[in-house]
Amino acid sequence: MTGQRYTLFLGCNVPVRNLGYELAARRAAEALGIELVDLPGFRCCGYPLKALDSYASLLVAAHNLCQAEAAGLPLVTLCNACSGTLTEADLELKEDASLRERVNRDLDRVDLHYQGTTRVQHFLRVLDSEIGWEAIRRRISRPLDNLQIAVHYGCHYFRPTRVFHSYGVEPREDAEAPAALDRLLAATGAVNVSYDGRNDCCGGGLLGLRPDLAQEQAGRKVREVQRRGADALLVACPTCGLNFSNSQPADQELTILYFPQLLGLALGLDPDELGLELNQIPADGLREKLGV
Repeated sequence: MTGQRYTLFLGCNVPVRNLGYELAARRAAEALGIELVDLPGFRCCGYPLKALDSYASLLVAAHNLCQAEAAGLPLVTLCNACSGTLTEADLELKEDASLRERVNRDLDRVDLHYQGTTRVQHFLRVLDSEIGWEAIRRRISRPLDNLQIAVHYGCHYFRPTRVFHSYGVEPREDAEAPAALDRLLAATGAVNVSYDGRNDCCGGGLLGLRPDLAQEQAGRKVREVQRRGADALLVACPTCGLNFSNSQPADQELTILYFPQLLGLALGLDPDELGLELNQIPADGLREKLGV
């Protein structure tokens, strides 16, 4: 469909705890003519280090950016935190010559050199901006108009807002009223369920410090979505997906779907290829409703 090539940055969570997300993204990309290239040299994006050592975090991010530069490809992520961290690092290095020089002195030790020739994009943004929801809608072979879906963006998708706007990513979008995921959901034919607190944090940032508060925050949102009659909560962030999945009582489970999984279903792909069985919350009820 597009013939575009990207190098796929998986980060830490996706290949270990969100394999269904990865599988679905690869299959959906293939169906839309997007080639995702794997590189062996990627490391952690640097996000966990940021609060302790901002320079160390920047250096780790720059190491990853250099890998994509060497391949001559833009970099696409599946994780909101990875997307934000790598985008911010790329912008910071482009804007600050002295910092760029310092980073390159350290990168020289491992025969790398940051030049600023690659670009970072979240997979959701590639679908929304590079392909577009209307083009995707024309490819839908299994409309999902009998599904009621609530959406959750996650804090890092648009924040730091200044960074994304300065980077030239969706300057028309308002961080307090995002619409990209809504547009893509509309392309699948599914009904978008409105609910209170849609832009609230999932609580994932508290997991390392106060897991009880993290689960309380996520649980509150899940209950509100269930109250509105949604069949599933749609996410595009591995941490959000995990926190929502782990914050539900066994007798009130709500299906948590990653957007590429929903997109793959709408594109007519085999559900078994989309990693649904690998999600922590079973999607049996959703599959039964679709008859797949």
